[in-house]
Amino acid sequence: MHQLLQIPGGMQDTLPAECQAKRKLEYRLRELFRSWGYSEIETPVLEYYETLSDETWGYRPEHVWKTFDRDGRILAIRPETTMPSARLAAGRLRDVPLPLRLCYLQNGCLYEKDTLSMLSERPQAGVELMGEAGPEADAEAIYLAVETLRSCGISSFSLIRSLIDEKNALGIQLALKKHGEELAGKIMQLPRLYGGEEVIEKALKLTSHPRCLRALKNLRDVIRMLRDFGYGDEIFLDLGMAQEAGYYSGTVFRFQTPGVGQVLLSGGRYDGLPGRFGRDVPAVGFAINLKLCLIALERQGTVFQEPVPDLEIGFAPGRLRQASEAARQARLEGLSVSLVYDAEKIAMEERKKRGLCRDFRYVE
Repeated sequence: MHQLLQIPGGMQDTLPAECQAKRKLEYRLRELFRSWGYSEIETPVLEYYETLSDETWGYRPEHVWKTFDRDGRILAIRPETTMPSARLAAGRLRDVPLPLRLCYLQNGCLYEKDTLSMLSERPQAGVELMGEAGPEADAEAIYLAVETLRSCGISSFSLIRSLIDEKNALGIQLALKKHGEELAGKIMQLPRLYGGEEVIEKALKLTSHPRCLRALKNLRDVIRMLRDFGYGDEIFLDLGMAQEAGYYSGTVFRFQTPGVGQVLLSGGRYDGLPGRFGRDVPAVGFAINLKLCLIALERQGTVFQEPVPDLEIGFAPGRLRQASEAARQARLEGLSVSLVYDAEKIAMEERKKRGLCRDFRYVE
């Protein structure tokens, strides 16, 4: 019996109070994304594994949940929705004029490499903007990410894969040993290039490569655009940051909040990804982890109320029809109503005192 009550590692049940809070978040975010012109999509929970398996573009094999179809082909549970969105944009949405603004609220699933394995299943909300290449689009995505956190009620947050990302100086030095001291010395400085806008000036002194110079100019333009949106002074730059998925091609961003040991929201530019599916368009997007968002809200002091009906109706023997009609009328008025069977009036009063309903009625 104990085994029957267990669930797979990395999965988690969502109880009524948390589920109600999660649905409220989802409603707010649907309305926010809609107000910015984004259209909601849903993609299959299963994708062909080869869509995700290329380490250059996707996720490492040991991080992806896998199964098989009836023909023996390897399937993967989607780890997120950016790659399925790119596939959809190049497929069934191929003839839809650009830019494409897509949004989604659905789960991803990825084996976690840290100790919070309970979060392997990730309820996510996110947006993808395809067909816009300029810094304005990057700034829109970042600003919408800020609005997303605010809509969720996160009161404090900051904007800010690899050896570089982990600030592992010794690991970087060993990995670059064969590439020469000059190159290694410059890359060794990347983990230390974090702070305000002044880090861009420091980075410009390290390179004359046109691609690097374009990237730094784009970053500076993104910050300027964010100020035009009314946000930007609070940004924390980290030129040593990288994302886990290998398809990112430009500006990447993350948001963290005190009390949560993981990234709450992340995203960035991934211009090469849609072309892999046959539609070569620029793209940028982000996703927020709603489970982590709920944890952050709890640590801010939010109490998730247990859902109870607005009204419970009890009834005397032989009065079920009348009680059922009373319930129907109350539901037409917008109330949530439960019938309570075989309960006397005094028991109904006790249920209200215990907080099991907001109000009650007894049909005699």
